[in-house]
Amino acid sequence: MDHRPATVIARSAADPVLDADIAVLKLSLRTTNVLRVNQLHTVRDVTRVPARKLFALSRLGRNSLREIVESVNQKGLRLAD
Repeated sequence: MDHRPATVIARSAADPVLDADIAVLKLSLRTTNVLRVNQLHTVRDVTRVPARKLFALSRLGRNSLREIVESVNQKGLRLAD
């Protein structure tokens, strides 16, 4: 039986998603371009940034932020606090 905490197990299972290109999030072209310009190329890169810092990125508006949050949540992940 595995005695590791559930969070470690869940995170290990999500690693392929975290290491995937942001294209798997199926974001709009505009949102994807803003993330790439700001050196956020993988899902892991995006999830390490709090929503308030993403919102502060140039050309990333409320709708783009909502799009990112919803897409990340659909993958069973969330943004940093």
